[in-house]
Amino acid sequence: MAYLVQGPFWLSVKICLSEKKSQDTRMDFNFDICPERSGTDSIKWARYAGRDILPAWVADMDFASAPVILDALKQRLEHPVLGYAVARQNTLDAVVRYLEERRGWKVDPAWVVFTPALVPCLNGTIRAVGAAGDGVLVTTPIYPPFLNAPVLSGRELQKAPMKFENGRWTFDFAAMEAALTPRTKVFLLCNPYNPLGRVFTREELAEVAAFAARHNLIVCADEIHCDLVLDRTARHISYATLGPEVAQRAVSLFAASKTYNVAGLLCGYAVIPDAELRTRFRRALAGVANEVNIFGLIALEAAYRHGEAWRLECVEYLRGNLDVVVEEIAHTPGVILAQRPQATYLAWLDVRALGFTDPRAAFEDGGVGLNDGSDFGVPGFVRLNYGCPRERLREVLRRIRAVAEKRKA
Repeated sequence: MAYLVQGPFWLSVKICLSEKKSQDTRMDFNFDICPERSGTDSIKWARYAGRDILPAWVADMDFASAPVILDALKQRLEHPVLGYAVARQNTLDAVVRYLEERRGWKVDPAWVVFTPALVPCLNGTIRAVGAAGDGVLVTTPIYPPFLNAPVLSGRELQKAPMKFENGRWTFDFAAMEAALTPRTKVFLLCNPYNPLGRVFTREELAEVAAFAARHNLIVCADEIHCDLVLDRTARHISYATLGPEVAQRAVSLFAASKTYNVAGLLCGYAVIPDAELRTRFRRALAGVANEVNIFGLIALEAAYRHGEAWRLECVEYLRGNLDVVVEEIAHTPGVILAQRPQATYLAWLDVRALGFTDPRAAFEDGGVGLNDGSDFGVPGFVRLNYGCPRERLREVLRRIRAVAEKRKA
């Protein structure tokens, strides 16, 4: 069924997002065959243009986006005006329904703030709480914007390392306590954790909540990878669902960008139950990051309404890719995958035994582009993006192994 939505310029836009169609039922997605990205506008591939280096760094996948998303974007282009955008009620309804059905969180639509991506939200949260010179606590290793946002916002960056205990990465609350000062105002939480791939248990999150309450901290929870849980025994729990008192001191961040590979459309949203905090957050972003991409909104709605079949197949394919990573790294000298990632399409590799002063450059010389651990606050590691066709992944891993074997020879 098609809907006609009256626009302000006496035109009608055909929106093919039928409520009766809950998902794409074609089930013919092929993740082994992907579009050629070299020579396009891809940041991932442009870094190594003209060089024999396979990019496995920045967190976007090489898979084509879900057909239902592409169809929705094409339908929107039937309307020739591409002016400033605002989220339609249908889009907001899709977000609210998604949060209830998938995250187990019944939210008031007024709590939702649409934003152009999630990195601005980190900065917006920090600037909405406290004042210049206050502290922001992060754990390491961590997604680089977590390290940059406090500094860019005129705050003191306070770091505490994660710890590897009982076969898994988890919070080191003693280190977190030691990193705090009386001026610490915000804790930046990443769940699922980038780059370690952890999906934290309810007990771990409850400890975070108790820690935050004890120190009167606002928690900014980045949950952008929550729909990419690969471990069948793990369940993602949204931090704010721990209870109303926890939600009142939280800013929760979501997007379709990582799951559905639409990061270039620059659209995400924050959920902020506390009205005063929400107002301060909006003010912090006003004039800086307040416009949302019109195609991002279309993609978000299409993904949440109709993209589940594609998502499930993508997750299954990534599970197979992860099996390949685990097997190959186990036979790669001097490289350790300390824990099998529970989520994301990112693997954190310990290469300290290889003794490279610049691991990224060393692997680039061997024909593979990885993220350097120093950018995540921990030198001696690299991050591998395995969201690509399996044969390409096998070649990436072959090149990593060749670099390691040459170094160990």
